[in-house]
Amino acid sequence: MLRNHDLNLLPIFDILMREQHLSKAAERLNMSQPAVSNALKRLRLGFDDELFVRTGRGLKPTQRAYDLHTQIAPALMQIRSSFEEQDFSAETFSRTIDVSMNHAVEHIWGPALMDQARSKAPNLKWKVHPDYLDDIPGRLKDGRLGYAVEYTSMPEEHYDSLLLLRESLTLICATDHPCALTGVSLEEFQTLAQVSLVRRSGMVRSQNSRRTTPLEFLLGNALPARNIALQMSSFVSIPPVVAATDLIAVVPTRLARPFVDAGELASHNLPFDYPEIEVRLYWHKSRNTEPGHEWLVELLAQSAATISETQNLQGQLAD
Repeated sequence: MLRNHDLNLLPIFDILMREQHLSKAAERLNMSQPAVSNALKRLRLGFDDELFVRTGRGLKPTQRAYDLHTQIAPALMQIRSSFEEQDFSAETFSRTIDVSMNHAVEHIWGPALMDQARSKAPNLKWKVHPDYLDDIPGRLKDGRLGYAVEYTSMPEEHYDSLLLLRESLTLICATDHPCALTGVSLEEFQTLAQVSLVRRSGMVRSQNSRRTTPLEFLLGNALPARNIALQMSSFVSIPPVVAATDLIAVVPTRLARPFVDAGELASHNLPFDYPEIEVRLYWHKSRNTEPGHEWLVELLAQSAATISETQNLQGQLAD
């Protein structure tokens, strides 16, 4: 029964789930470590489960803890929001925003986003996570992530989304490459040495999915065979390597444009069709009642629109 549980322990459980480290949780709660340890003992008794197993890296939640947090976290979020000041002010908005995104998106969008965020809400703190984290939908649901920037889809019954950017892909090579002036045929695409990303299991949301790269995810079996000579950890590192070698690569157009405009790279259309890439912002629907949420989504959308407008203008000037 509810009266048999100390509800004051639930916020402590929530922070323990988010930090998964006793001392970090104590610091965030402004409590002593022994006090948090004692609260954990009471939580274990109340739920008749270990909840967390100590490891060399901190605390590992049990499956029971994950199941409980899935139910408790959204409820706590709504309770907190009902007590917070409803007259929202961006100037005094103080919170840590956890958002995941691709390295290329972070590189392209980060400056514009931080420029607007720092000028409008200087008390906000940001933590950007890679988009290959395990179980991003689960992290959005339990609050370990606030927002995710994705080109993959999430179930609409649990998550809301907003289109941030539409992106195209381009094939790049050094300006002295044999194909710099002529472009690359489909046959050449299949045989020329290429740079690609390291395959990551987190790219696909299904637990049983194979490890893949963004290009493999987008095209699936329609992607032509490739001669991969180099695999790198980030899109951002690829253009300089291509500019200095005989390798070719497929990268987001916005990422390649500065190198092309500077005369360091040649770019061409891909020798095959591919779907338009929609980069969307996702969040769990439980966030819709949070003070500042609508303003934050608008900030993210406006800063992304600034990127699109700047890139379109640069493209017009280059034509």
